[in-house]
Amino acid sequence: MRRIIVGIERSAHSGAALDWAARRCEHPTARLVVVHCTGYTLTEFDLPNNLLDPDAADLLANAEARARELVPGLEVETRLDRRRPAQALVELAGPDDLLVVGTHRLSPAERAFAGSLAYQVAAHAPCPVAVVPGPPRADATGIVVGVDDSSYSVAALDVAASLCEWTGHDLHVVHALSDASVYAGRESFPTEVVATYHQSQRLILSEVMAGLAERHPDVRVHADLSNERPAKALLTAASSAWLLVVGSRGRHGLPRLLLGSTSHTVVLNARCPVLVVRAREGAQ
Repeated sequence: MRRIIVGIERSAHSGAALDWAARRCEHPTARLVVVHCTGYTLTEFDLPNNLLDPDAADLLANAEARARELVPGLEVETRLDRRRPAQALVELAGPDDLLVVGTHRLSPAERAFAGSLAYQVAAHAPCPVAVVPGPPRADATGIVVGVDDSSYSVAALDVAASLCEWTGHDLHVVHALSDASVYAGRESFPTEVVATYHQSQRLILSEVMAGLAERHPDVRVHADLSNERPAKALLTAASSAWLLVVGSRGRHGLPRLLLGSTSHTVVLNARCPVLVVRAREGAQ
């Protein structure tokens, strides 16, 4: 049974993450693990949890009750962890799990130093990570996925299509120009150069989507070749989406390089939940 692990704290965006995670457990193969972290990894005295965080037990109990209210009969496990949240969540998760964290609109300083818990978890987790910015819009519809010619992009596409099969949403596949400067400076390029470039990008989109209809015959698919840079194209396409799916390169290196500049930007700025899909082991 797949675990959906959600980190909670005392905040509105944390509550939105809990609700989102619990509703994903409507799938019969999922169970929910709710984690609250005190952040007290070292103390001068080995204080009991009720002194380190007196309200933690109530917080977890209320979260469990809320999850069962949303999904009656749901199997819920609660955990109180003394480690810092990002470390605890990343080390708790396995490759077959789904991690869910809330986020909030970041200040310029937080963006510059990637100080968000959601960002740290998305960059280092061994499994897919859902970043939930707040309660869903009532009119949110569709699942948007960004694709290019990378293997982790193909993995993201299949995950997005599978979610569309389960939820009934349409799938919107967005491929942005890999070098937007060509389009931006199109007036200074010969017409045939711009046309050839566009043809190469359409070919990439076709190759990535090859076989998608056979693998997911019941999904309604809309494909878009955008003239915007990738992050802007995805944020625009997902402005009223139910979910945005992006690929991630792996687990080793600097966080910004792990996610790539596009995933880095959308995780920190999207207004809908973002699902970061980990590259398969050994994928390039």
